[in-house]
Amino acid sequence: MPDPIDLAALTDRMRHLQGHLSGLGESLSADQATGHGGGGLVTATVTGEGRLTSLRIDPSVIDPDDPETLAGLVIQAVDAAQLSVKERHSERVGQFAEGLTNLAVGLREHTEQSQRNRPAGPAPGGPAPSTAAPDASAPSQDGSAPR
Repeated sequence: MPDPIDLAALTDRMRHLQGHLSGLGESLSADQATGHGGGGLVTATVTGEGRLTSLRIDPSVIDPDDPETLAGLVIQAVDAAQLSVKERHSERVGQFAEGLTNLAVGLREHTEQSQRNRPAGPAPGGPAPSTAAPDASAPSQDGSAPR
């Protein structure tokens, strides 16, 4: 007889994953990352939602005659910070997905094991298949006399 599924353990695991998912969303939103441009001359900090919260510019890169260079360094710093946040999010979501996959694999393996261990034959309580030859003197199913 196959082992029954431990529903209490399964329920606990699902609650754990549900709590983890809820906390994951909050954690990702609250996350912050810092990126640098120009070797650290420009530093940008962004939230997990991509909002720029801090920008520090070294005064040595502020040239009124060359605003394009400063703009490029700011973009470089913001992009680096956003990429860092995105990578951390991917890693955390991947860990959560791995937990779901492991749960699904465990359930599938249990189901397959149960099916392999199931005895062949009629279902319990069902009629047993008849192997006897039909009785030639018995009336047919429609009630007519035998031929």
